[in-house]
Amino acid sequence: MRVIQFTDTHVSKPGVLHFGRDSSRYLADAVAAVNALDLQPAFVVVTGDLVDFGIEAEYVVFRSVMDALRCPYYVIPGNHDQRETMRALLPPQTYAGERGPRSRYIVDGDPVRLVALDTKRGRHWPGAELTPDDLSWLERTLADEPERPTIVAVHQPPFSSGLPYLDAFGFRGARALRAILAKRPNVGRVIAGHVHHIVRAQWEHAAMIAGPSTVPQSIPLVLAKGKIAGKLEVRPGFAAHDWDSAHARFETIFFHRNDAGAYTVASA
Repeated sequence: MRVIQFTDTHVSKPGVLHFGRDSSRYLADAVAAVNALDLQPAFVVVTGDLVDFGIEAEYVVFRSVMDALRCPYYVIPGNHDQRETMRALLPPQTYAGERGPRSRYIVDGDPVRLVALDTKRGRHWPGAELTPDDLSWLERTLADEPERPTIVAVHQPPFSSGLPYLDAFGFRGARALRAILAKRPNVGRVIAGHVHHIVRAQWEHAAMIAGPSTVPQSIPLVLAKGKIAGKLEVRPGFAAHDWDSAHARFETIFFHRNDAGAYTVASA
């Protein structure tokens, strides 16, 4: 079973560019690439920052592009999203119809289960939070299916990204999250976005993976004392998280877009 992860699509309203780039066109290229894959996904999950400013016009564009997908898709909010606007403009099935104060839900695939969490804290605050209620819900949810291969999805990575200007905002509840996951060896992946490029870590049995943005990125490499050591130029991309039933394990493959607009498997 395959789960595709898009993240940080940063769709803008018509006529507005995301740092000089047409983010909706790049998202359309990613959608076309997924539709053309030999191994089709059960669904796509977008791990936050669907749009730039959380306004209605942006979600209208996002939905129009994503509607071309041949499989279902699901979303969680990032720090650039506005939860209620997102829910109002996107089909309810994209967030499992969840109408509570936090956008957390379950997608029961066969056999992989997705547990989606809402780490949004404040209106545009880039820091993350899992509340005590979120953590209790997660613990109960994971206890319900202790054998099912599971992916947990968040927006901000709950581990150090190596970018001090992002890590400084913190992730409230990260230690409690790790303690919960340590008891659940069936959780093979924790997937995130926010940092716009691939970052990996390992928490016991769970691989922690921040995926690439679907938009080209020029990421400042800021040192701890504030000096800029250069820039990391990152191609647009997305991740495929595959469950290998024969070996009972997850494998993750990254796809990157070339200058001609075609997606190929990344070399690293």
